[in-house]
Amino acid sequence: MFSLIVCTVDRSDQLERLFASLKVQRYADFEVILVDQNLDDRLVGLVEGHSPFFTIRHIRSERGISRARNNGMAIATGTYICFPDDDCWYEPDTLEVANRLFAANSALSIITGRTLDAAGRSSVSPTGDEKLAITRRNYLKCGNSNSIFVRHAALGVIGGFDEDLGVGASSPFQSGEEADFLLRAIAGGLSLMYFPSLIVHHDQVTSEMGPKQIERARKYGRGFGALMRKQRFPFPYFLYRLARPFGSWLIAALRSDKAAAQYKRAWLTGIIEGYATWPRWRKG
Repeated sequence: MFSLIVCTVDRSDQLERLFASLKVQRYADFEVILVDQNLDDRLVGLVEGHSPFFTIRHIRSERGISRARNNGMAIATGTYICFPDDDCWYEPDTLEVANRLFAANSALSIITGRTLDAAGRSSVSPTGDEKLAITRRNYLKCGNSNSIFVRHAALGVIGGFDEDLGVGASSPFQSGEEADFLLRAIAGGLSLMYFPSLIVHHDQVTSEMGPKQIERARKYGRGFGALMRKQRFPFPYFLYRLARPFGSWLIAALRSDKAAAQYKRAWLTGIIEGYATWPRWRKG
């Protein structure tokens, strides 16, 4: 069985879309653990409306994506666990493909897949067309959290998500939790594989560069910088990861593209701040 841990806050229409996609799954042996971070009962009707079609275990959690996922994992009963976002949706055969891949690859503890928009274009993060083993060199190209499927038994090695990383964390580091999860699995000697045939859908991330997006870029950058420090990547690698946003910022500045320059600078600044303050932020 699959345990789908769906952490949600401030969304209902997108969650309805996800649940509609789960109603038509060809592989029907799954439970949904809905980790509700809302302060009201807005999701009660939605849960009641879909409960006749699949098992929904509705629990409450304080805010923070990593905290919420850990709370969901604590009660999960499935052989496999996955983490669909509340604004993503599945293909009719998503769970069927995941089950088949695990059955055919018994040595794998984690499989990941592609995240595509409704038109079949890569969204959230770019991924390739070839399957490959996930390593410390390519982990950023092998999917994101909504396309991670993990054997429950492997959690004894990996542990949960780091609650100091990710959106809603009480720390300044608002990203990096899924990469940290994969990297800890690799460090634990587990085998991970990316499969482009495993598909989860998600709308394109907005390309706007207004004040909110610029502030978010800085927060996400801090998470990535903290990840670099926590996972002890060599300092030359850290400098390499700074080179691309620095180049993009410079090009935007030379073109007098103020919004793009501010966005790239925020991301670059955030990475440096995250690297410099992990883990000393607690002492402050």
